[in-house]
Amino acid sequence: MNLLFRSNLFKLCYFFLLSSNLFAQTFSIKGVVRDAKTSEIVPFANVFVANTTKGTSSNEKGEYTLSKIPFGTVIVSVSMVGYAPARQTIRIETEGTKEVDFTINPIEQELSEVKVSANRDKTWEKQFQRFSKSILGDSPLSKLCNIKNNYLIDFEDTKGTLKATAKQPIEIENLALGYRMFFTLTNFILANEEIQYQGYARFEELKPVSEKEASKWKQNRLMAFEGSDRHLFWALAQRKLKTEGYEAFVDAAGFNPANRTANFYGQLGKSILAYPLDSIVRKGKIATEYRIRFPKRIELHFASPYYNGQFYRDDTRMISWIESLKDLDFNDRGIIQNPKDLVISGFMSSKRLAEMLPLDYLPNENVEREIPKEKINVSLDSTTQRSIWRLQERVQLISNKAYYHPNENLWFAGRMHYADATMSDSISKVVYVEWISPQNELIARQKHHVDSLQFKGMIALPNDLALGNYRIRAYTQWMRNFGDSCFYEQIIPIISPRQYVVSAQNFPPKTYFKITTDKKAYQKREKINVKIEGIESKNFCISVTDTMAVRSCNTLVSSNSSFLPATSFKTIPEFKFLAETGLKLSGKVLDKNNKPTLANIIFYFGQNQYPLTTQTDAEGHFSVSGIQLSDTTDISYQATDLKGKLLEKVLFDVEDFPTIKPSNIKLNFIVKDLPSAVLIENNIDIPKDAIALEEVSVTTKRTEKQFVSKPLYGNPDFTVFSKEISPALSGMNPVLALQGKVPGLQVVLAADGIIRVRMRAGQNSIEGDSAPLYLIDGFPVENVNSLMNVSMDNIDRIEVLKTARAMFGSRGANGVIAIYTKSSVVKPSERNNNGLKSSTKMLSIVGYKSYKPFFSPNYSSAQAKESNKFDIRTTIFWLPNLTSNTFSFYAADNAGVYRILAKNGEEIAETYVEIR
Repeated sequence: MNLLFRSNLFKLCYFFLLSSNLFAQTFSIKGVVRDAKTSEIVPFANVFVANTTKGTSSNEKGEYTLSKIPFGTVIVSVSMVGYAPARQTIRIETEGTKEVDFTINPIEQELSEVKVSANRDKTWEKQFQRFSKSILGDSPLSKLCNIKNNYLIDFEDTKGTLKATAKQPIEIENLALGYRMFFTLTNFILANEEIQYQGYARFEELKPVSEKEASKWKQNRLMAFEGSDRHLFWALAQRKLKTEGYEAFVDAAGFNPANRTANFYGQLGKSILAYPLDSIVRKGKIATEYRIRFPKRIELHFASPYYNGQFYRDDTRMISWIESLKDLDFNDRGIIQNPKDLVISGFMSSKRLAEMLPLDYLPNENVEREIPKEKINVSLDSTTQRSIWRLQERVQLISNKAYYHPNENLWFAGRMHYADATMSDSISKVVYVEWISPQNELIARQKHHVDSLQFKGMIALPNDLALGNYRIRAYTQWMRNFGDSCFYEQIIPIISPRQYVVSAQNFPPKTYFKITTDKKAYQKREKINVKIEGIESKNFCISVTDTMAVRSCNTLVSSNSSFLPATSFKTIPEFKFLAETGLKLSGKVLDKNNKPTLANIIFYFGQNQYPLTTQTDAEGHFSVSGIQLSDTTDISYQATDLKGKLLEKVLFDVEDFPTIKPSNIKLNFIVKDLPSAVLIENNIDIPKDAIALEEVSVTTKRTEKQFVSKPLYGNPDFTVFSKEISPALSGMNPVLALQGKVPGLQVVLAADGIIRVRMRAGQNSIEGDSAPLYLIDGFPVENVNSLMNVSMDNIDRIEVLKTARAMFGSRGANGVIAIYTKSSVVKPSERNNNGLKSSTKMLSIVGYKSYKPFFSPNYSSAQAKESNKFDIRTTIFWLPNLTSNTFSFYAADNAGVYRILAKNGEEIAETYVEIR
């Protein structure tokens, strides 16, 4: 509806777009939703009657149907992510079906740079508080309203006038009334004591967690309805004004309202007169509509069972004032057809979005709902197929070499590609890179943040790494919607230093541009200047290798498949996996009775402890996304109920990753023997003008006692401390650190890549499982593979119980492996009975993998050039993202021939220089 309110205490101009008449006599609306620029159909758009729960979605052909719409005037609106909302006003007075097509305009704008800061913008916070209070209101019900996507709201504050805009609907979760509202804000101005806002809403009903909550919602809805403008006009239509608690009055002729006193009954019959408002209601254009015109300003007194008024000393009823400039049309459900002509102030104007109800709500009335149809698989037309095709993205990795030896570093650069170039950099921002063993076992998993279509990383290969054909896999969660075959995969041979790899069919690569150097031959440690010609400056990936140690292997390629053709989409993917713009935390909060509960949760991230708050839904679920963190980060969190009481049980969801299947890549290379072993590169780090210092040993006594968290189960059978864990195991499953350190512990790598652990002293549980129970800081996890997210660097110790303990029941029948992170190690004064901090709980999550840049020595100074430290490297130079057409580096101590390779996606060029 569209209402205009003004108040002496707080002037308010309040607009809602009109909607209408939901009654027995109905009609239907059908049509097609299309793109305004391309005229292509738009599937899955939300089509709804404004300010109601009545809505549907366009099907695969862009078609929609809205049925059982009552006679009168309605606004039908269309919304879709990536498009500006559209709406049409429709008036129907006879039965039938009206065809209404929609064209929606795509939002064309460059994505603004997103900056993550430890401190929120204090100015924005203050502006949002003013906005939230103004639009939600200040009633008790508003305290249970939460704007879920407040980050979409932008503010402009000019000389005390606050304006707000939102390019997408504002999602408001109303836990007081049991609705989720998607409010399209079309105008908001707050200046001095006057507020104007305009918009329309789509409602979704929430599911109550209990009968008590359902009863509370019913009571709150009634409280929100009574005393509202809808309640007033519904009472007028039903001729029940007095029985519903209303009395109407007008000012006496010639009396100035400014001279009114605080005693109502002392003025009644003198300066203020009773007015029979029911008597001026007339029939409207159709049977379910009515018309009224107020002769002057009407003062309404409403006997509220929930509030006491304070305007008059001797009358505690709620006071409102209404007036209209012309005839007002309304229907038998109290919905005003021309709300712009109505002005309301006082108590009625204080009811804002927190007390807004859908127009198809009436107390004690069962409103008929449309039941969604089951999904039917139908043949898709070419337009729908192309709409799905353009949502594809894929990952490409470029490594510094085609094969490696143990104890080397595998450097890689990542690129994002999109089926439709216009979608570039608009879907996923998180990429997962996995290092997989020849036995199809996950060894390490890294998360990388995509920045301007790129990311980069490194995998350290342990010295004792077994030889074989390993695999590197890269994907996004969004890519899983299109199947695992869309993932990037590449075979990486790990061979002996006495071996090298050559292509089975060594065809020279196709050259797209040219690489030149300022000389053809160089001395050791001499500067080499390189120039790229014949192509404009792009994001090149540069790799320089010693051909004596790394043989050219041009056809050793990955299974990087091209995009699925549009015609391959016979049905619509389920889209179970959402595109990630950052890291995600989700889970459920339980009360002391282990039942889901409404709760507030606050998180503190990292060393700066910047906060993030969220609320659970009616089923206790919570989810926060878009988190930007690097490496393993400790998170403090605390959950409280709506009264501020601490809640202890917060269960976090385990991250979901795709299964690892055997590779389908056909090997196209041959491993050959060398007459002698090649020298493996040294991890040299010679800073410019460095001075070598003699080794100094410092011995001291330990004075500080090491505090450890208190075990729940008494003394463990075996303990492995962090100092006993090999650095070579970084990025691997922590259980691997127990091999050879715990007698009787067996670790088996199955063909499906799953790690199976068994205690020799254990016994099978009731379910027949022989696996031990796994704990992280006292919390159980699903299985051994769930431990992949625990960084070795953050482990304080691992404790092993080989025998069952009564407190764990049947789950601990096969023993317990308990991992304690460094975040759980606190002083005794800070510990509760569980050995953890008493005020907040801690959680360690794995963030983006930090990138350690490739080190290339600078021999520009005479001191560095004359250093006697031997510089032998297989990879001479590596630069994952060159953005110009020139670069330079220094030769090492390897005499021979260097291969300089530049790649940009499928574009490639190479040249060779001699080192003497």
